[in-house]
Amino acid sequence: MGAEVDRDVEVCVWVPCHITCFFEIREHDNPLETGSRGAGFNLNVGVRTIVRLRRSSEVEVSGGNDVSRSVVERMLSGLGVKARAELEHDEPVPMGVGYGVSGATALGAAIATSVALGNVMTVSQAGAVAHVVEVEHMTGLGDVIAQIHGGVEVRVKEGAPGVGVVDKLLHEPDLRLITAILRRVPTREMLTTKREAINKYGRLALARLLRRPSIEVLMREAKAFAEGVGFMDGDVKEVAEEVVERGALGASVKKGVFYALTREGLVNELSSLISERLGGARLVVCGIYDGGPRIIYVRSL
Repeated sequence: MGAEVDRDVEVCVWVPCHITCFFEIREHDNPLETGSRGAGFNLNVGVRTIVRLRRSSEVEVSGGNDVSRSVVERMLSGLGVKARAELEHDEPVPMGVGYGVSGATALGAAIATSVALGNVMTVSQAGAVAHVVEVEHMTGLGDVIAQIHGGVEVRVKEGAPGVGVVDKLLHEPDLRLITAILRRVPTREMLTTKREAINKYGRLALARLLRRPSIEVLMREAKAFAEGVGFMDGDVKEVAEEVVERGALGASVKKGVFYALTREGLVNELSSLISERLGGARLVVCGIYDGGPRIIYVRSL
């Protein structure tokens, strides 16, 4: 028995959303070693996950989603703990668009379960469970390790937390991301239909960024990747180029989310332009979040 449920407890954990600018799929036999290399932004918009753990004579997990339930089931079974777990996610943006929501729910569920059991795992150990479940469900390859590190991350070696290697780009504090929800594109579909292009353009983008690591190069390569993979059609490409002409540092599309990086002073003007050009698409304006997951509260039930 690795851990006991000695009280009924509720834990709430917040995890940042994450937009990948570009990536390369790197597969290995061991899912801990499988992942992606690439770069992206962690956002100050995030997912709150609540795990309620109650004493029980069997393992029972409800609520959440397929991925987060699998995470909790795996942790309880692996630790030899019998408990009834209820999951709840507060998602400010939809899943399957490109904000890394699936990874945030998986990581939040893993950390909250660990805390509920008395901090039985480090953040990286809990993150490794979340990463493996994401890989197995084909819902993500690099979000979990990115969300643990925060900031403008550069994944230089693929793999789960504790295996992969993440570097960072420093950024000025007044940068903002204006994001627009365009459409839903399941990660599984993207990984299967666009694999060759993703790997070709993702590998090129990372090599160029590492040669000259700057926010400007990151955004330039993000646009080149999106064009090469086919995320940007003609209309969206025109909007991306127009916001840059108006002062944005760059703009691109990840899966089904358009994003423009700009300074705080231009947010209102560019938000109006993007909303008008993209037919009233829902906008989410956010900053870059430099921390990792955090506990919101722990309380007895």
